[in-house]
Amino acid sequence: MKKIILSSVLVLSQMFTAQSLVWSNSFDTAADLQGWTFHDLNSNSNGWIQGQNIYHDGTSLTYGTAGVLRHSISLVPTGSVAGFGTENDWIISPEIDLTSATGTITLAAYVGRQRTSHTIVGRDLYIYVSTPQKQVPDLADFQAMTVDANGNDLPSPYKIQVGSSDNPFPSDLTQFVEDLVDISAFAGKKIYIGLWSNRKPNGNNIQNINIDEISIYASSFLGTKDVKGNKNITRIAENPVREYLQLQLNPVLKENITVITIYNAAGQKVLSAPYSRSVNVSVLSKGAYLIEVTDGKTTERLKFIKK
Repeated sequence: MKKIILSSVLVLSQMFTAQSLVWSNSFDTAADLQGWTFHDLNSNSNGWIQGQNIYHDGTSLTYGTAGVLRHSISLVPTGSVAGFGTENDWIISPEIDLTSATGTITLAAYVGRQRTSHTIVGRDLYIYVSTPQKQVPDLADFQAMTVDANGNDLPSPYKIQVGSSDNPFPSDLTQFVEDLVDISAFAGKKIYIGLWSNRKPNGNNIQNINIDEISIYASSFLGTKDVKGNKNITRIAENPVREYLQLQLNPVLKENITVITIYNAAGQKVLSAPYSRSVNVSVLSKGAYLIEVTDGKTTERLKFIKK
């Protein structure tokens, strides 16, 4: 399991009281980048890729064990590439559908640095909203977001950045730090996210980056009935839980089509299965979890502790 360092208790409070997963990418394998587009504008074959995280082990750059999205030197362990000083690279996500998401929408990114000298690591997120006139953006649409009418650099208001004094990196370069970005402005929209890496002296580039995961959560959904106030809500028979999670299902939920999904404290999905009164959770590590129970119309969320 990848090491994740929580920057605050915010995800715990959001996940356990309000937020559910809308979209996620773990970047574990090359297949996870299906639908993403890449642009190596200085044509030096170095840019955004999926692969193992890299870090400097004290002697040279080396590969770690986590599958990540990274912008980095492509030649490991030498750590050099022609044209590195003129990097100008983009990666653009496939469409992310937030049309049913409402309320507070949070993007969570898990970021790792590549050298101890990288005290702050981050990237601006340029977010394009699909329209009936132009549903799928071109690279030029993202480039237009980076400058004002006079051609001056225009940073995005949405940034993933870790390593600040209130969200510091650990000394272990193999670990990742969480950053949370409020993207509630895009509720009800279909969006694309572009990440830009460049070497402009006054640009948005802040060193090289390993991104272990990006996920988006929402506090509520259109057309989803929340039954928190109903007396007949789903209950957990015994909590904390040792090996089996015993569920007493709300009668409102249709048992034969109900699905349960369990998330860990970092918001990562760790189990998904058709509803059962007894769910084997013996493989889960000790800690706090959120279970979501839904039949597509009614959704409930409960928290439990695994002993």
